[in-house]
Amino acid sequence: MSMDWSAWEIEPGSAVDEQIISQVQQRIGVEFPALYLDLVRYAEAATPGVGTFPHGSGYACISEFFDFSLGNEPWTLLWYASAGRVPGLAKGCLPIARDAGGLLICLDFNSPSVAVEVFDPDSASRYPVAPDFKAFVELWQP
Repeated sequence: MSMDWSAWEIEPGSAVDEQIISQVQQRIGVEFPALYLDLVRYAEAATPGVGTFPHGSGYACISEFFDFSLGNEPWTLLWYASAGRVPGLAKGCLPIARDAGGLLICLDFNSPSVAVEVFDPDSASRYPVAPDFKAFVELWQP
């Protein structure tokens, strides 16, 4: 599955290949949705110009996706995947992006279709957003 990521004003630029994908998935112990992998192959740390979406009773805007790499520094996927890194976050939920206000956009691997939700670290509240990553992308608006 592939998408025209430039429609969301995402600049291309990625060194992510099948070897990196395999190693990251193995380290985390999950298999990422195909469309999310398409995004990280296009831009490993995407910053959409168009990325506002509804959640719960409000809206959030994607500030940036976390770097999909083998690095384990802040703002990388592996850093957020480390146990206990985000207090209150449910097991099986992995932050993949954030909004400018500090909300975390997560993939919920507890869901058969790998749902997308927002996690508020201040209140430890979870807000469902979409049943899968494709439906999440389809919510993005300017």
